[in-house]
Amino acid sequence: MKLSVIIVSYNSKHVLEDCLKYLKERLGENFSEAEYEIIVVDNASEAPEQAWLKKIPGIKTVFLTENFGFAKGNNVGLTLARGEYVLYLNSDVYLKEKIDFPKLFSFLEEDEKRAGLTVRVLLGNDALDKASHRGFPTPWNAFAYFSGLAKLFRHTPLNGIFGGYHLEHLPLGEAHEIDSPTAAFFLVKKKILDHLHGFDEDYFFYGEDLDLAYRIKALGYSIWYYPAYEVRHLKYQSGQKAINLEHRKFSRKQFYKTMLTFYDKHYAQKYPKVLNMLVRMGVKLLGKIKK
Repeated sequence: MKLSVIIVSYNSKHVLEDCLKYLKERLGENFSEAEYEIIVVDNASEAPEQAWLKKIPGIKTVFLTENFGFAKGNNVGLTLARGEYVLYLNSDVYLKEKIDFPKLFSFLEEDEKRAGLTVRVLLGNDALDKASHRGFPTPWNAFAYFSGLAKLFRHTPLNGIFGGYHLEHLPLGEAHEIDSPTAAFFLVKKKILDHLHGFDEDYFFYGEDLDLAYRIKALGYSIWYYPAYEVRHLKYQSGQKAINLEHRKFSRKQFYKTMLTFYDKHYAQKYPKVLNMLVRMGVKLLGKIKK
């Protein structure tokens, strides 16, 4: 089997239905039925949605007893995956345009150090989803971004210094290495995922893709932005801009908690205690300001 597609779903029928429709069309253009599988992990959705999922042909569905979060949901899917490659796909991502998956595989196989890639992930307004083209949030990158310096110097020769949070100095029309994509569309060699045991389950949602990319690159592998193909990401269907106020509050709390978790895991030991204290204060302040 060449490809396993893993989708974690939580009450997302309103987007998952079309996600699966377009996905099956693209996979059918590239593979025989024996060469791919679609694994949907349901994070304890409501009963009507689970009943709907059970009726969908051509997918493997796992129903979890409670919402364990995005990272654990994907890891459950990974234990079942049989493909040489794994595609992490969000339920609100539509593969409307043709994608040559064998070409993506060939690109990664050209260099054994290429671990994974993403394509051009576009939002509804045709703008690039910046989360799909990220630098790691070092203290400097984060400071430049959240202070507004990145925006201020965006169209100047200093863009490469201040724009590292979203790698804004790199040409979006050409393939190049990045630090991290979003798990909205993240194609990875399964042997590397198995070695790393998938996502870190300390992240409930937000940041788990960034953490995975960090650990992949720590092994000496590279991750690529490959803009020959594009997908559509509706985004915020159940996150920070969700209609339900309680969900929005919970999502925002998780976002800033994730920032601290990532920092503590990968940066705190590299910097002096005074900087760590300032970073934690800054993240907590951001969480209060952006309510």
